[in-house]
Amino acid sequence: MTNVLVRIGDVLRRLLSFLVGAMLLAIVLLVCVQVFSRYFIGAATPGMAEISRLLFIWLTFLGAALLISRRELIVIDFLHDRLNADLFKRLGVVIDLATAAFLVMLIVYARHLMIVVGQKIAPATGLPFAWFYGSLIAFAGLGLFFVIERILTPRQSALREAAFRAQSQGHGASTESSAS
Repeated sequence: MTNVLVRIGDVLRRLLSFLVGAMLLAIVLLVCVQVFSRYFIGAATPGMAEISRLLFIWLTFLGAALLISRRELIVIDFLHDRLNADLFKRLGVVIDLATAAFLVMLIVYARHLMIVVGQKIAPATGLPFAWFYGSLIAFAGLGLFFVIERILTPRQSALREAAFRAQSQGHGASTESSAS
């Protein structure tokens, strides 16, 4: 069961990484087309602006879910050096449970928001606003999955988080050394 959970989590992390990168590229391309269209052709493209906003909203929330999977969304690590390993693990579980409670509440209220506002239509594209608010439910659902995965597979999660930290520190070190 836990191996399946870890495999699904790994696939979701790869998929989210790809989607976030693809959305960022799409936003850059759409904005470039908008600028070219407005300043060189003289035609406004409100539909592209709306699609860019939609992609930015989804990019933000899917990126936040990816950061939850790596335990990097909101990290206050000044306690890390002050606590022993056992106490720090317990604090991690408490933080995960609080995060899970928040994400469950977010799913409930985002669902209510989608029912109330989701019937409205975006003016330029004609898309229902449910497409915009659906990103909240996707974020909360994915984040909840990653928190549950972390709670049920603590050893694999700790190894994965250490690898992410080492990778991000190695990337930061290579960037700093190339800048000097």
